[in-house]
Amino acid sequence: MVEIRSYNLTPRTRDRFHQRFERDSLPMLRRWKVDVVAYGPSLHDQDSWYLMRAYPSLDERQRSEDAFYGSDEWKKGPREAVLADIDSYTTIIVRLDEATLRGLRRNGREDGMDLKTLLELNQDYIRSVQTSDVQRFKEILADDFLCSLPDGSLVDRDRFLQQTAQPVTISKLEAHDVNVRLMGDFAIIHARTTYNTADGRSASGRYTDVWARRNGRWLAVSAHVTRN
Repeated sequence: MVEIRSYNLTPRTRDRFHQRFERDSLPMLRRWKVDVVAYGPSLHDQDSWYLMRAYPSLDERQRSEDAFYGSDEWKKGPREAVLADIDSYTTIIVRLDEATLRGLRRNGREDGMDLKTLLELNQDYIRSVQTSDVQRFKEILADDFLCSLPDGSLVDRDRFLQQTAQPVTISKLEAHDVNVRLMGDFAIIHARTTYNTADGRSASGRYTDVWARRNGRWLAVSAHVTRN
């Protein structure tokens, strides 16, 4: 028996929800011997997330979930924070053969690894802008990379690297509300930014980055940056 739970999360909380699940809930589920098959963001919108768990029978599912959700470890642990990000959810239960179950386990692991990798690459991108790290950009930008800058200009990879090498005039650049949308071998990352200008004023902006998996590696192929 495989339980498929689909969560509708409150807007702009999916990244936080996913990270909290991997950090807090998943280790706890494993300690309680719950068979987590797959989990992660849905591909069809920005606020949906899914969790698949396998059980030998309906009775065992009920016993396992009553024990887990009734435990002090859950109720006094991440429960309140997790529920705060959930608007609603639905559950279905289906019978699956072992071959299908193995496929779901494999794909679930791959999706989780891709999301983790993209979140780390996003942080590298932001850090590299702030620190003028040309070498790191050489590693994560595709050869055909293009970037649309706040002044409306469109620059290729070489020009982008030249501009990155120049002294940075902003400080305290940070990304917020990072939203990763996985679509097979492509991914789109949306986020907003905050930073300080050269004269110390607080400012903000947004960016959209497009990543492609090429020869097993995620590379940035496009970026669009705006600043207020």
